[in-house]
Amino acid sequence: MKEVLKNKIINIESTPLFDNKLLFKYLNSSFKSQDIEVFYLKDLLLKKENSQLLNNIKDKYAMYSNVYSEKDELEIFKNLFDYAISNNKKIHIIGITLDDEIKILENYYTSLGFLRDDINCFKVDFSIPLVTVSVNIENLIWRGSDYKSQKDKIFFIPPIREAGQTKAMFKGINRGVTMSIFIDKLSFDKVDFLRNCLINEHVLSQTLSKVLYYNLIDRGFDGEFEEIIFDI
Repeated sequence: MKEVLKNKIINIESTPLFDNKLLFKYLNSSFKSQDIEVFYLKDLLLKKENSQLLNNIKDKYAMYSNVYSEKDELEIFKNLFDYAISNNKKIHIIGITLDDEIKILENYYTSLGFLRDDINCFKVDFSIPLVTVSVNIENLIWRGSDYKSQKDKIFFIPPIREAGQTKAMFKGINRGVTMSIFIDKLSFDKVDFLRNCLINEHVLSQTLSKVLYYNLIDRGFDGEFEEIIFDI
């Protein structure tokens, strides 16, 4: 078995060398910090809820995404971003779902000198930026087309967006601008989804190790860590 660290993969002593098992650390963080103000988009979007639309969805489940609209989410994000920059205040935003949010972060991290032109990705020292973000794992697992089969089972806040936005969430992870994947509670289905992401190369192993553990440590968050073993 091998352990995936921040910048390398090592063999674990006294385990089979070629068993195709990878061990990751996952930080179950409360996201509490004296130095960083944390915002959950879920809480802020609830104040913008379109109750009339919610009460009249009936069998048009895909309309749920508009109950907490992309426009409102982007406005909230921009206001938080401006608040951090104007006040020189470190913040962390949990629950982004939009490509436009990723683009704002890419421009910001480029201005801080974190863009690596040779690999067209970002190498961010997450102890430095005023603004960092997490994406909810649900917004990676599901996409808008899944409302047809899953119906109200995937009525999350922030909501599941259309497929292009889900793709953008993976882009944010793989380009190095999304600090972490937020997982409220680990479950078999979520672990299996992450395993399939590795198998299908949607996310590289060292990238996954960073968004599950090491980036959060670099940012200054603490918590209880758990071990996850994937049989690849």
